Amino acid sequence: MSFDTKRGRLRAGASVCALTLFLVQGVPASADEGVPPALAQIVPELSSDTCVSASEEVIDQEVWTENALGLPDARTISSGEATNVAVLGSGVDDTPAALAGAVVGGGEDCTGFGTFLAGVVAARPQSDSGLVGVAPESRVTAVPVTDDRGRSDADTLAEGMTEAVSEGADVILVGVALPTGSPGLDAAVDAAVAENVLVVAPSTVRVQSDVHAAVPATRSEVLGVVANGTDGSVHGEAPAEGGENPAAPDLAAPGEAVLSVAPGGDGHAVAEGDPVAAAFVAGTAALVRSEYPDLSAAQTAMRLTSSAYPHTGEGFGAASVDPVGALSRTSGPRSGEGAPEESLALDRPVEPTKGRVLALVGGMALLVTMVGVAAAAARRRRSRTGTGQV
Repeated sequence: MSFDTKRGRLRAGASVCALTLFLVQGVPASADEGVPPALAQIVPELSSDTCVSASEEVIDQEVWTENALGLPDARTISSGEATNVAVLGSGVDDTPAALAGAVVGGGEDCTGFGTFLAGVVAARPQSDSGLVGVAPESRVTAVPVTDDRGRSDADTLAEGMTEAVSEGADVILVGVALPTGSPGLDAAVDAAVAENVLVVAPSTVRVQSDVHAAVPATRSEVLGVVANGTDGSVHGEAPAEGGENPAAPDLAAPGEAVLSVAPGGDGHAVAEGDPVAAAFVAGTAALVRSEYPDLSAAQTAMRLTSSAYPHTGEGFGAASVDPVGALSRTSGPRSGEGAPEESLALDRPVEPTKGRVLALVGGMALLVTMVGVAAAAARRRRSRTGTGQV
């Protein structure tokens, strides 16, 4: 299996988003303040044997995904306490302050992608940072399932899933996307389901120039997740039709211009794709399982999907995860016959709108490019010692 490394590079337009969408005020920074710094880009698979370098940039404004998902409201209900999210990926570097005390089994992470996903799930708030994980009181169990370049296969993933179950995971985040499975991986999914563990996985994978349905998300017991762009539309391409297991994602979540922690220090980076979107869903699942510990994994999955914002686009896509709705939806008797009537105990957040996102981008798109911002951003850099390669 091989990810196309181009999938990990933000497109030209998304590169601008990565510099602007972290600001939620909608007002460009003044000339005196400089422009937002260029951020390192984390990709699932490296094209060389050189590990990623530490990032020196920290974004101190609230990031766009916070309000897009209503996470501040969701955390007034639950913060993920006493839940264990296993991150199956490239490992998790637990040296960033935002992950201090949050990770079991931390260690080296050459690609940085596993660390990035762990930050999306469980980054602790920091005084100089606008980044907060979806479930900042959850615990992350790091389960490496790739080599140093980020490559994996179905049987290695199966071994990692078995380890995650044995470590008491409540939620398993599959941080790698594979085009083909194996009997061993099917057996590992079966075992996780039997142990009441919710498995969340990316729905698609790019292999060279083609997009395929990813395993194990093709299994009905697994929550498959597809990435949404900054405007709420599907980010990326639909898989080619055909095959025994076509992609049919259950949920969508942000998967473009997403910010999280980078390995090797306290700096931030950006990444994209279905595994990143799956991290938001896994974090939301941790919120739900913390607030409602008596729910089974299947009931948690149903709560997530039934409370999601409907997919309004045509063709490939899925309903967008709604953390507030998943936490606050309550059931009551319906008059007459039929299923119980559901209501919301807390108002849902405003849906992310294309107009809001474009207003943010348009305010700075002409001012910012990925090239040449280092000098303007120099005053924002945090000087560190020993921030070489991870």
